[in-house]
Amino acid sequence: MADEQLLTISTFARAVGVPASALRYYSAQGVLEPADVDPVTGYRYYAPSQIETGVLVRRMRSADVPLSVMREALAGTGQNAASLLTGLLSHHGAISRHREVALRDLLDTLRPDDRSRHAARALVPGAVLASAVRQVLAATASATSDVSGLVWTVGPRGIELIATDRYWLAHRRVGAQTEGDEVRAIVPVSDANSLAEICERAGEVHIELCGDQLTIRGADRSLLMRSETVERAVPDLGLLVSTQPPARVVTGFRRADLVDLLARPSLGDTLRLVAQAESATFFADPPLHGWASAPRADCDPLSILLQPALLAAAVAICPAEEVLISLTDESTPARVTSPVQDTLTLLVMPMRA
Repeated sequence: MADEQLLTISTFARAVGVPASALRYYSAQGVLEPADVDPVTGYRYYAPSQIETGVLVRRMRSADVPLSVMREALAGTGQNAASLLTGLLSHHGAISRHREVALRDLLDTLRPDDRSRHAARALVPGAVLASAVRQVLAATASATSDVSGLVWTVGPRGIELIATDRYWLAHRRVGAQTEGDEVRAIVPVSDANSLAEICERAGEVHIELCGDQLTIRGADRSLLMRSETVERAVPDLGLLVSTQPPARVVTGFRRADLVDLLARPSLGDTLRLVAQAESATFFADPPLHGWASAPRADCDPLSILLQPALLAAAVAICPAEEVLISLTDESTPARVTSPVQDTLTLLVMPMRA
């Protein structure tokens, strides 16, 4: 540094983009001290080799890095500095998110609009809602962006949660105390995952669904989360479940046996299920046998082709030891249900022969 041509404070300030007054302050705080100070005039001089450090100080200054962190970051190793700034980033991120939520909540209070007249509200145990959200979200694992999302319907019948990737659909109904209009909206998958984590740790939660916003509050009405809904047409997917024609035959299989069957690498892309009045069989090597129940004992056998991966995804979220598969014909979705959870319905599209 002794062989370098020193820079005046004004020249150094222009080089690093920090005002001279700030450089004097940083020097007093032990953050960036000059290379030399004239003992007579008090003029400060900086070395060209300090420019890189000065630029780093300017960048930390722009990011509102506290002086104490600046001092430690400049005095330590690069790894130590990165660790300090990572912690600061997490802290600022949490503060920013908190401020955003608080400001949105304040805006809703000070600027009421027509949404309040077209909102649905519900009170439900948080753990129940979290479990239902996670079950239904399984159907979004391979969904494209135009159908991805969790469809919420809040109304007189409680809360309905639906998701689909076009080839299979998950529907869960949750009983809840509700008031207001029936409102339907789509919540992004990422927000739905966050919501499940928040609700799982809460007791009862208050839900408010408007056309453009889903709000979750705790039992004390404190704001837990707010999600902007997806801006696209919201299909009434519940109709796909409620308007399913009556089943010609209901089949039943042990869940563990069915899981093992669907995990076989030799299955290929299709799996045939044949059901008669009292028996049902998945034709594989070896086959898997189950029971069947039909309204008429003399009904003709019903054969349907299913994609193993889709059926496996549906079976995976059934909570009981037995899985029921209701069949109508070769082109109507197979209805997968659980004997212990009648609020869960899974539709799996059949394949063409």
